[in-house]
Amino acid sequence: MEISKKLSIIFFIFCSCFLKNTPVFAQQTIFNVPSADITSKNHIFLNPQLVFRSWAPGRFYAVTNYSALGIGYNSEIDVTLFNVNSPPANNITLGTGFRSVIPIFSKKLPKREIKIIAGSQILASLQGQGVGNWSYGELSGRLPKLNTRLTTGVSFGTKQVFDRNVVCFIAGYEQPVTKNFSLIADWFSGTNTFGLFTSGFSYTFPKNVDVLIGYQLPNNRTVGFSGFVIQIEKEF
Repeated sequence: MEISKKLSIIFFIFCSCFLKNTPVFAQQTIFNVPSADITSKNHIFLNPQLVFRSWAPGRFYAVTNYSALGIGYNSEIDVTLFNVNSPPANNITLGTGFRSVIPIFSKKLPKREIKIIAGSQILASLQGQGVGNWSYGELSGRLPKLNTRLTTGVSFGTKQVFDRNVVCFIAGYEQPVTKNFSLIADWFSGTNTFGLFTSGFSYTFPKNVDVLIGYQLPNNRTVGFSGFVIQIEKEF
């Protein structure tokens, strides 16, 4: 069995051990764009994401495994496993770093939830493609009345994850519809591995498991093919 399949199976088995009775607290990514939520202090957050296309041409699957440890001070330590793909990308990469979400105007405009989001990861290829970096900065806030959360910012990433060194714009949309159901979407600009527009919804199930389901569209044919996205999110 190829290394990508082994890693994805091991991770999903590991996650399934914790997805039964532990409460959820936040959503740390929209689909691919970092969100304005942060892992609570001394809590661990797990977020396996599966992207797949089961029909030709371009049949594929790709798994990204994101995890975080809340350390307080509106910050977390992140560990992410990228590029567990079939057909294999031959560049499975481990990202380690941090993310901080800093509230601003929280006393004057508490309902707007205006936040600055900043993060960075060192990207170490596990298959001989060297070391790189992914860094980003964002501004997020909610619109009056509609309570829509909008997020926008800039991302810089290297070839270990993005297939090339790129600077791109990032944006996110989160629209609560009910207590448990939200419409969500995000976007990375440009021609790179994450050069995608992804839209769908999130739903919090009775056992407090957040499930996100969406469909991604590449910015152009060079990026790749469209496909479905499934994420499970849990903080415990």
